[in-house]
Parts: sequence; structure tokens; C-alpha cells
Amino acid sequence: MADNEAFVRGLFQAWNNRDYDSIAGSVAPDCTLIDEGSGRTLQGPEGFTQLAKALFEAMPDGKFTLDHLTAQGDTVVIEYTGSGTQTGDLKLNVGTVPATGRPVTVHAVDVYEVKNGKVQEARAYLDSGSIMAQLGLTERMGA
Repeated sequence: MADNEAFVRGLFQAWNNRDYDSIAGSVAPDCTLIDEGSGRTLQGPEGFTQLAKALFEAMPDGKFTLDHLTAQGDTVVIEYTGSGTQTGDLKLNVGTVPATGRPVTVHAVDVYEVKNGKVQEARAYLDSGSIMAQLGLTERMGA
């Protein structure tokens, strides 16, 4: 649906602009965001905003490049590339990763269910192992 496609493009831009109010306003109060890589689940506008702030505090130069977007009905799928340098502490559900100064590039896919101009559900698919390797965490763990 063209409206849902434009909506998700706008949400994507809000992330890059660090527009936390627009991010929060794009998410339904009962929305669930599932990070399929870690199993973490975030709830509602607060969960989305918390994730965005944690990412950009850890990687102030972080940006997302939209590679592909497909919309059909209420479902919007985006394929994107995220990149940045981890100059701040990265807060994860399993703990905090101190700043490494290392650059990270990750290719990911998000699937959004959009109804009435709000994200109702989101699923994020990214290679968390690749991120850990790029940050040097697999070396520290002896992997």
C-alpha cells in the first residue's frame, strides 16, 4: 500500500534524523518489536525510542541506508544497511559493551505490520554474530 510505504520511509528518515518524538509517534501503544537475532522484545513507543537512543549513543555517527522496500497490504519489508563507529557504550539486553572505537556495518531486514498509520508489530532480522565479530567481542570470548 502506497501510504504504508511512505509511512515507513518517513519512519526510516526519523531514525537517521534522531527524531525520537516522530519515532515514538509512529508506534502503536501496544506494539511489539521482536529482535529475532537476540530474542529481545521491546514494547510500544518507549521500546522503539529506547532502542534508537541506545544505538545512537553508542554510535553517534550511525546511519541507515535503505536498500529495498516492499509493501503489500499492511506488511512493509525493508532491507537496509546500518553503519557507524562504536565510540560510546552499547547497551544490550545481555549487558553493556564498552566503546571499542571499531566501525560496524550490518545488513538487516525489518518487517512491519502497519495499521491506521502506526506500527502495530515489528520483527528485526540482523546478524548479531557479525556485529559481535566486527566489535572484536568474539576474539575476547575466545571464539
